Amino acid sequence: MNASKRWLAAALSLMLLFVLAACGSTGSGGTGETANQGSEQTAGGGESGNSDEKKEEQVTLRYSSYLLDTAQAGKAYFDAIAEFEAQNPNIKIETDFIQNANYTAGIKTRLLGGEKMDVFDTWSPSLFAEFAALDEQVYLDLTGEEFLNDFLPASLKPVTVDSKVFGVPELIHSDGLLYNKTLFEEHGLQVPQTWDEFLAVCETLKQKGIIPIAMDSEWWVPQFFWGSIMSNNGADAAWTAKLESGEIKINDPAFVDAIQKHKLLIDKGYVPEDWTGMKHEQSKDLVGQGKAAMIITGTWDIASIMERNPAYDIDFMIVPGNEKTVPNINVGAYRVINNKTEHPEEAKKFVAFMNGKAQQEKLSAGAKAVPSIKDAAISDPVSEKIAAVVTRDDATLYWPHTVSTESLQVKILEGVNKYLAGQELDKTLEEIQKAIDDAGK
Repeated sequence: MNASKRWLAAALSLMLLFVLAACGSTGSGGTGETANQGSEQTAGGGESGNSDEKKEEQVTLRYSSYLLDTAQAGKAYFDAIAEFEAQNPNIKIETDFIQNANYTAGIKTRLLGGEKMDVFDTWSPSLFAEFAALDEQVYLDLTGEEFLNDFLPASLKPVTVDSKVFGVPELIHSDGLLYNKTLFEEHGLQVPQTWDEFLAVCETLKQKGIIPIAMDSEWWVPQFFWGSIMSNNGADAAWTAKLESGEIKINDPAFVDAIQKHKLLIDKGYVPEDWTGMKHEQSKDLVGQGKAAMIITGTWDIASIMERNPAYDIDFMIVPGNEKTVPNINVGAYRVINNKTEHPEEAKKFVAFMNGKAQQEKLSAGAKAVPSIKDAAISDPVSEKIAAVVTRDDATLYWPHTVSTESLQVKILEGVNKYLAGQELDKTLEEIQKAIDDAGK
């Protein structure tokens, strides 16, 4: 064998040794750079590499919500998300903010279009039902999840269908009227306990040159007043079921009395003269600046109104009735998981964290609300007062939220708004009844 052939044979032998060594290094328990690469490629299920060295797969969850407006949430939700990501480095949360006014259409577009969406929020049982109507498999079934045991049983009822739980509640609010407690005390006014006392307080404030009630033209606002009166009048989920089945018509006294009482406030001049051109933030300014004594809204607005003037103490009252005054329960949001998520376990972990005791206690203190968690600590005195109200035996889910779908609820609210703006009562009732009849076809 000549020198060149001997050199070639030696080179081939050396190359063979390298190949064999490389193959050996990728086996079970192998080390070195090649072994590390093999371990990374099979992380989360392969047999190669030491299990202790496996790197968890990075998962991204898309969270769609109307709560991600930092002006409203005070960055609380973003802070919570950051904390969750720090505790779960293998899970990344992609936030998808949809404005409140566009939320229903935005979520429908995403669901129907097949857009990636893992976790999203709903704000009422009617909106929950609206999304469910798109597809019977919209929501991931959470029945049996251990973290659900932490919640007040009543708070889970609106997202329970056929004994299966499809959502997780967040903070509980009440709605009706907020009032400037400092202003009330300065003028020697007591919180009214009856409808007649309420009208008397309004008249006194008007005579003193103070706007009794800050009301605005936002279409969703009036429901918190006349809806509260409907609760006083006995309208509950059972009443609504009879309304939608045709057993009760919309000219029922429970409904007519409620919207007529609301219209009376306008006719007596107890609301701003230019209320039809005002936005809700302007109404909040009137109360926060001491120009108005009360405002139609819910307890979720207490903190933001107090920010306008910390010297004013803002509290809430139930809209008083003739014979009885019933507190309203309004769960601020329900967090749900898209049934089509590719990462159900990670999504459950995220929901359990965001709606868990620690986060709800933090949100409760800042939002003046009540956690839906059993035995959650409440440190804020206003939140304690709200808790005492919404946990009463006679507390009920406030009326518009018992309507079966968001679309029908909106049509009813729009009809009432026309009446408050001057449309005749008979025409209003006719239009609303048609909307109810059409929805039942």
